[in-house]
Amino acid sequence: MLLKTHNPVNNEAASLDFKQRIRKIAHNSTFRMVFLYFALFILSSLILLSFIYWSTVGYIYKQLDHHIEYDMERLQNIYNTGGKERLIDAIEISLKQKNYDSIYLLYNKKNKQILAGNLNKIPYIKAGWQIIDLSALTDDPLQQNHSARILVMSLPENLIFMNGLDIESAHQQEHMIFNSLITGIAIILLLGTIGGFIISISTIKKINLINDTIYQISQGYFSLRIPSRGTDDDYDLLAKNINEMLNQIEKLMQGMQNISNNIAHDLRTPLTRLRGRLEVIQNDCSQATSEGIQEALIETDNLLSAFNAMLRINKVESGAHKGHFTSIIIDDLLDDVVAFYEPLAEDKEISITFEVRNNTSINADRDMLFQAFTNLFDNAIKYTPQQGSITVSSELINTTDSQYLQVSIADTGIGIPENERKKVLEPFYRLEKHRDHQGNGLGLSLVAAIVKSHKGSIEFLDNDPGLRVSIQLPI
Repeated sequence: MLLKTHNPVNNEAASLDFKQRIRKIAHNSTFRMVFLYFALFILSSLILLSFIYWSTVGYIYKQLDHHIEYDMERLQNIYNTGGKERLIDAIEISLKQKNYDSIYLLYNKKNKQILAGNLNKIPYIKAGWQIIDLSALTDDPLQQNHSARILVMSLPENLIFMNGLDIESAHQQEHMIFNSLITGIAIILLLGTIGGFIISISTIKKINLINDTIYQISQGYFSLRIPSRGTDDDYDLLAKNINEMLNQIEKLMQGMQNISNNIAHDLRTPLTRLRGRLEVIQNDCSQATSEGIQEALIETDNLLSAFNAMLRINKVESGAHKGHFTSIIIDDLLDDVVAFYEPLAEDKEISITFEVRNNTSINADRDMLFQAFTNLFDNAIKYTPQQGSITVSSELINTTDSQYLQVSIADTGIGIPENERKKVLEPFYRLEKHRDHQGNGLGLSLVAAIVKSHKGSIEFLDNDPGLRVSIQLPI
């Protein structure tokens, strides 16, 4: 009994957006390596430029301190030799030289009287080094909004002497150095980005060439080899070693395939002759002998079927059978398979339900897929008990980076234990509980070879009860 339901599925192809492409690039090991090196390069450059900045700025302010200390020592000597009046005269002489960077202040701390200098107010100061704001201490427009680095010293006669320099020019030099270093960092970032991009693109192209070639070889194009550029670098050496390994693998595979093909061909011919002779003998013998010969014919057919299956598997896996790939609608193919097995299912009162459908077309070999699906249906009906059910579905699956058609065939039979689901794809492997059923253990091996030739995948899942076979075919 065949039950069909229709559920529409969106058939529009999913395109990769910007975030997906960025994620794909970020997963590239070469890009990550170049990015890590670039990050380390930028970090080391920042450390170096910071060291240069602080060293240069520190040297500028150290020179200012040396100048202040030298001038302070000179004026202190004048005071020691000539007293207060000579110190006042020396300050006046220094101010008349119009050195606007110099800051002087001599005052009596007892009566707060300014005796000499170019400040009109006494700041709050204490002995030693400090920085003061000149905005409220002078009327000179050239020193408004400036700061000064000063050295304060106590002298006899209740005198406080302040000697310093306007550090606005030092601030300007500091800003100039900082801007120059920022420009340098920007240039390093630009050149580093360009260099890293060129290196990563070059490396990615080489690696992608190797990956693409190896992928094509895994799809059955065993004669392909990784091209070399003749530069004798690491990549050429890697390509040479991989090619030598592929040559050796191809020789071993051809040897194994030739052995299995020769065995299959050599034994198929005498078995065919034996079957013909048994049919002749069967026509001229008694009823009891005829039944024995009929059993021998059945066993001979099983052997011929096994050898034919071996030859088909070898052709598909070796790439000798390239197939006739055309655009087909998978639901139409499944309808034909269901119609083919519907009478056999009705004999066992097994219901077949087409649960999910869509009109998605894929590029595939129709005959090969028909063979794969008939093998799966044959197993499903064989191992499903009376009045069981088989559910068929085809569904379009969209992921972040791919789109594929998923075909599922689920039954309510005896199933396959989870620890043996990969083993059943091996040639001649059969479960112990399946050995009372007719078969040679090559049906699922042929299915796996056909699915692989279509760049798809096959998976066995628990249907609770029974088995669900899921096949993914790329769009």
